[in-house]
Amino acid sequence: MSQSAESRKLLFLYGICVAVSFFVLGYAFLVMHPRQPPLQKFRALPGFELVDQDGRPFGLGDLKGKVWLADFVYTTCPGPCPLVSHRMSQLQEEAFKDDDVRFVSFTVDPKTDTPAVLKAYAAQLHAAPGKWEFLTGDKEKIFEIVRQGFTLAVPSAAEKQLVHSTKLALVDRDGVVRGYYDGVGEDDSARIVEDIRRLSR
Repeated sequence: MSQSAESRKLLFLYGICVAVSFFVLGYAFLVMHPRQPPLQKFRALPGFELVDQDGRPFGLGDLKGKVWLADFVYTTCPGPCPLVSHRMSQLQEEAFKDDDVRFVSFTVDPKTDTPAVLKAYAAQLHAAPGKWEFLTGDKEKIFEIVRQGFTLAVPSAAEKQLVHSTKLALVDRDGVVRGYYDGVGEDDSARIVEDIRRLSR
C-alpha cells in the first residue's frame, strides 16, 4: 500500500474514532442529565398593587421580568407560618445567586400586619433587602389575588381563625404560576431551587 493510501486510511480511522467519542460523550450526558419536561403553566396572575414593608406601592409590574417565589403568612400566626417563613429564609442563599430572582410574602392579616410590622418581621428573618418583599394592603384585594390568582385557600368570613394555604408558588418572568410546593416540610427544597434555576435560564 502506498504512503498516500496509508495516510488516507489512518485519517479515516481517526475520523471514526472522533465521531464515536462524541457519540459516547453525548449519550453519557443525556443519561446523566435527562431532558426535563417544561414546567406546567397554571395561571396568569391578575395585575395588583399593594404596599411593601417600607410603605411604598408595590405591584405585579415591579416583578415583570423576574422569577419569584410567593408565600402567604401573617406575623401573629401561632401555627405553620413561622415554619413557612423560616423555609423561605433558608432558600435565600441558593435562590438569590441569580440577580433576577425575588421572594414575595403576602400577609393574610393586613389589619395587623402594617408595613412597620412587616419590616420588623423581615428583619427577624434576615430577609435580603431588595430581594424579598413583604406585602400588605386592602384585605379584599389580597384575598382576591390569593384566591383567584394563585387559586389557593384564604380565610372565609365565617372562620374565626386565619386558616390559609401553606403552599409556596413559583411565578415566571411573565407573571404565570409555574409550580406549587410544600411550604412546611423540607422535602421540596432541592426541587424549588432547581425549578427557580430552570425558569431563570
